Amino acid sequence: MKMLKISTVLVKTFLVGALLMSPLASAAPSAQANPLAQIMAKTVSKQPGHFAVYAARSGQAPDVCLNCDDLINAASTMKLFVLDTAYEAFTKGTLRPDDTIVVHNHFHSLVGKGSFALEQKEDSYDPLYAQADKPVPVSELLRVMIQYSSNLATNLMIEKLGVFPIRSVVKAQGLNGIVFGRMIEDFDANDHGIRNQVSARGLGNFLQKLDSGQIVGKAQSQSMIQIMLGQKFNDIIPPGLPAGTPVAHKTGWVDGVRNDAAIVTLPDGKRYILVVLTSGLPDEQAGIRVLNTLSHQAYEYFLK
Repeated sequence: MKMLKISTVLVKTFLVGALLMSPLASAAPSAQANPLAQIMAKTVSKQPGHFAVYAARSGQAPDVCLNCDDLINAASTMKLFVLDTAYEAFTKGTLRPDDTIVVHNHFHSLVGKGSFALEQKEDSYDPLYAQADKPVPVSELLRVMIQYSSNLATNLMIEKLGVFPIRSVVKAQGLNGIVFGRMIEDFDANDHGIRNQVSARGLGNFLQKLDSGQIVGKAQSQSMIQIMLGQKFNDIIPPGLPAGTPVAHKTGWVDGVRNDAAIVTLPDGKRYILVVLTSGLPDEQAGIRVLNTLSHQAYEYFLK
């Protein structure tokens, strides 16, 4: 009986020691236990619409992962993966930045034999439409696609690269949480359930890889970041930051949706990743103000 008691004590001691040494016991607190996560969760609570947030220091696990695996309408953030694939093609030699594409506004749907044209009034960059039937360098199309969010430039580049090759690049780079479906305004494909969707974590991981030089290559990643630094639509993440803060980002919007995904540089040169996605916003301007607040909260937190 005495031996049984001793054995029982030894087993209990072993189990306690094993628990203390286990990964679960030694792991850092979950993102949702982080003070910033709590602050942001409170900020979006009771706000109309759906909010998803990914916030992390460069090269580190996220401090905030709020609804971050929810797939949400990508809007124009999908253009980042067109840019990515173009740089992959540059590296392989199948495309060059100085190659030209003749501007046109007539595209084949991904499904069936239908075709469609973009609505210029729904686009954000008119000058490209004025260049119809003229050759424009690929480098310029990529620039206006990202900085001015040109839908026409985007579809011209998707037509050149191909939807399926873009999907292949996304898959090869291990970018989970990214669904690249179709060209912009390919409504026939949309009716077949083929859509462009992203998660906050998916975009966050893409930006993490981009910031560390792992998207195509170090030089290519830096070149893409330089294009993103010239973003002309700055109403979501930048207003929450001090004036002059470097922000390499891509915005996106459709009805009820306001998205932004950014690499933000702090005064000491360190960087953090912030992705904010939304859907179902009944008042888009009110939603933007909430996103401005989230941006400010992230900056104040990572500044410490």
